[in-house]
Amino acid sequence: MLKEKPVIIQRALFNHYVRLGLNEKQFVILVKLLDQENDRNLQPPLENIQQGTSLSIQEVSHVINQLSQLKCIDIKIEKDEQHKYNEFISFEPLFEQLALIMNEVKQEDTVEDQNSQFKKLFHEFEFTFGRPLTPLEVQTLNHWIDTDHHSNELIQSALNEAHSLDKLSFKYIDRILLNWKKKNITTVQSSKEESEKFNHNKKLKQNVNSIPIFDWVNGENPYDK
Repeated sequence: MLKEKPVIIQRALFNHYVRLGLNEKQFVILVKLLDQENDRNLQPPLENIQQGTSLSIQEVSHVINQLSQLKCIDIKIEKDEQHKYNEFISFEPLFEQLALIMNEVKQEDTVEDQNSQFKKLFHEFEFTFGRPLTPLEVQTLNHWIDTDHHSNELIQSALNEAHSLDKLSFKYIDRILLNWKKKNITTVQSSKEESEKFNHNKKLKQNVNSIPIFDWVNGENPYDK
């Protein structure tokens, strides 16, 4: 078996040619045009493009015109020094469209990922609260993300903090997030450090309050049994 040069096409074109408005016939002809691209950008002979397909020369020519109308190629006709007309093909329109498509795909992936993260956070709230969230609570959750711009991870951290303090309510979680925002706390690590600091100070205060105060003036003796 002879080893031949492989046909190389961009993965973006391979995966998203339908977004360009191409059917399979047009896609194959476009690939064959790309495969026979030359330094001068001269359009290859129609016979070369037709080879290996079930299309006639007229059908191949028609598909090439369709590719031009779909802005996948740009065909220019120029006259050379011998007064001979030549057709030139540019694939710049194709590459520009693919760049736009890949940007759209990236944005769609981002939105899909955000939706997935929100669903995960939503289920975490329902699991922790042990019940379905009310419409108002869902609205509050969206408000924390869309308006206050808290990350999902930070909201999860605030949920955990409220749960650990046995003060599980949206109002208390909102107070936690507001407090963190005032202190410019935007990461989970910073929120953990703030929580540890708060719990430490709370423990110290409790210890101070637990120290007995004796009335020495009236003769109260702490050592009296």
